[in-house]
Amino acid sequence: MNMEAYLLVPSRRFRKRRMGSVISADTVIDENVCLRRFTGLQPITDNDPFWNQLLSFNLKIDAYNRREVKLFNESLSDLLQSLMYNTQTTGNFAAFIRVFLRRAAEVKASEICQNTIFLWQTANALIILRYICKFLTQRLSEAEFVKVFDKTLVTNNKEEDSDVEQDYEETYENTAEEFLDALVDILVELPVSDTTEAIHIEAVKCIMAILSSQLYHDSVLTSSIFFGYLMHGKCSSRSMELTKALLTNYLQRNTPYVTKREKDPESIVLGLAASVWSVVQIAAGYDDLNGDDEEMNVIPPASLGSLSVLLLLNLACHQNADNRSNVYKETLSAFENAQEVSSVNGPTKRTFRLDYSALYDRLCATVDQQPPMLLLYLLLHTNCGFRNYVLSRINLENLVVPVLRVLHDGAPQSGSLNIASNSHHVYLALIVVLILSEDDFFCKIVHETMIKDTSWYQAERPLGEVSLGGLIILVFVRTIQTNTLKTRDRYLHTNCLAALANMSSSFKQLSSAVCQKLIGLLELFMKRHAKLIEHMRVSAEYDLEHEKQSHNYHQDITALEEGIRTLLEICNSCLTSNLRNNPHFIYTILYKRQLFDGFQNHPMFQDLIWNISLVINHFASRIKAIEKGASVSTVLETIEKGALQWPSDRLKKFPELKFKYVEDDNTVEFFVPYVWRLIFQLSTMYWDGTRVKLFNALCLS
Repeated sequence: MNMEAYLLVPSRRFRKRRMGSVISADTVIDENVCLRRFTGLQPITDNDPFWNQLLSFNLKIDAYNRREVKLFNESLSDLLQSLMYNTQTTGNFAAFIRVFLRRAAEVKASEICQNTIFLWQTANALIILRYICKFLTQRLSEAEFVKVFDKTLVTNNKEEDSDVEQDYEETYENTAEEFLDALVDILVELPVSDTTEAIHIEAVKCIMAILSSQLYHDSVLTSSIFFGYLMHGKCSSRSMELTKALLTNYLQRNTPYVTKREKDPESIVLGLAASVWSVVQIAAGYDDLNGDDEEMNVIPPASLGSLSVLLLLNLACHQNADNRSNVYKETLSAFENAQEVSSVNGPTKRTFRLDYSALYDRLCATVDQQPPMLLLYLLLHTNCGFRNYVLSRINLENLVVPVLRVLHDGAPQSGSLNIASNSHHVYLALIVVLILSEDDFFCKIVHETMIKDTSWYQAERPLGEVSLGGLIILVFVRTIQTNTLKTRDRYLHTNCLAALANMSSSFKQLSSAVCQKLIGLLELFMKRHAKLIEHMRVSAEYDLEHEKQSHNYHQDITALEEGIRTLLEICNSCLTSNLRNNPHFIYTILYKRQLFDGFQNHPMFQDLIWNISLVINHFASRIKAIEKGASVSTVLETIEKGALQWPSDRLKKFPELKFKYVEDDNTVEFFVPYVWRLIFQLSTMYWDGTRVKLFNALCLS
């Protein structure tokens, strides 16, 4: 390799001059001489000094301005179209790949030597490759795309080419796999610093672009050439290191990456005291000169950490053909706490160690965002060590309250994204609490943890201080009420009740507001049940065929009856386990006595009303002895005294209420489109929504 073609050492003569060309929103891309030559009909060898010129540019496109990013991508279309056709004969793309592979092999040494010009040009190479890969992936099949990596200009030196090919085949299946492995190597081996962050960001984006063929298919793909390289090829041997690197980025690199601009937007000045990189940094960022403040035109800021999470989720949620194992999901489920000494002796499964404390704190701070919520779900569901660590925290409220706020608001706090995408966020928040509620210690500790700041909870009157357990009940009841009246999503309905049922035996010192909402939900179910029964009767009596077809009364009634039974089971569980510690709950049952009397003659609920009737009769007889007009505190005091005299074995015991979350077999249909939707929205890369088939991208653009 001719090193002089790549290494430009800054000298005094550069101090008052521009470093390379400037590509901005005002640049006419079609007139760029280097790009026209690269995409044209003239072959370029991989040791031509041209590549040094091509890679010496400064990209000044605001990556967070949706309109500017779209226009820039559209301006590249003709050139990329020319490259797609012409490289079949010129081999220029394959030559560029070879140039990059040589650079990738030397990038770590350049970082050690602080060769900022080399690093700058390497990042630029990745930017160009990212645009090319995204374009070709969109327009070619994976098999066709793979061949482009090896398209070279035909030469007379066939013997030499044969030797190179033979040596190369011993290591990689093709150049495409070698290129993907080089990107993985950058993320794993190249230290992350201010001077290399742009390279890491572009490497992550480049991998996303290469994998993006999934976007252009209606159904979820299980057979993918590039995913195959990452899952089963040479890259798979680095799955542990790559997973750790991406998680480490999430923990440590969370400042949105922006371009550092000089006052003069047309020049880059190298000052004596300034490092070269501080003024030639190329990743797109905020444009101070852009006065467009339209909220819909702003793309949420991205950092290396946020992009790394998106890539990790994409890898972990992929499903291989024939149910072959996913090495990234397995690695994510097995990594251990770096702060603990493993007690297991002998050979163990190959894994890595990460600071659980730092990961927990980071999740607490970002779980209101969609990618971290999905990451939290995967960790709680698959990684027993991390789940046990979370459940042992004394500051569980730091994690649970943000999750509850997602459920409460029905949308993430940071950024306004698409409603369909937000529903996934809500579902995951629900499942996170359901998984936590499977643990007895969690169910106990949440009622001993007090939450002072509840100003975000929407209620008729200020909620004030409440236990974390009480807050969970309030948010879940509110979610069920909204679902019952509006969306009628049976999945949401069932899982909310399952979480409440898991916690019911540990209900303790529930406040009056919590008890009123819980019993109020039962009352709502009964009213809606009676209303649907009446509608069904009228429909049958007057033979309203259209009404029968437009509304499945039987299905809704069945769902409500299941909900009513579960709520009555929750009441029974609370009374049989913690009657003496819940005077407000008993007070509310007495106050709503008429509601429970209505269950006496209902065959579906008779078995569940027995205990509640005993409690009502026992405490009602004691309250009768109180003078009329007695205060609430007096009634509660009477209830507390009566509870002390209550025989603990008087109530009929029911099987313990415990529900366990089990992931469906077809969750890939949920997760894969969701992850790609997040990448579409949050990666700061432009995707043509009219070509996307995996989900409705036009409503997100």
